[in-house]
Amino acid sequence: MKRAYYFWLAAILALAFGLLMFFAPAFAATQFQLTGSPATATIFRVLGAVMLGVATLNFLVRNHQMSETLKAVLWANTVIHTVGFLGDLWSVSLGEIPLAGVAAGLVAHLIVLAGALYYLWKPSAP
Repeated sequence: MKRAYYFWLAAILALAFGLLMFFAPAFAATQFQLTGSPATATIFRVLGAVMLGVATLNFLVRNHQMSETLKAVLWANTVIHTVGFLGDLWSVSLGEIPLAGVAAGLVAHLIVLAGALYYLWKPSAP
């Protein structure tokens, strides 16, 4: 996959999750199999805002040549999706949320993480 396509995909995934969490936090809670409340709505909106920022960043660098700045974005994607993946699994292991509640997020984390690691490992890839 071309690097530009990877950044498009990362942007679209972050945009989808971000819009859902920001504009429909009660629905987002049900998708994560959580009981919605004013507290969960607040947390989902904040997380949604962060995800919209991540989407914007990935979209803006989609056509950049490899540089130290682009590597920093790839490292940020690596950290975000490694920590997110582990955090989701931690919540499942504690019984706070069922695996089905985070399955889609785990897949999204793995897709973006795998791409970031690939382009960090092969910076000359197109």
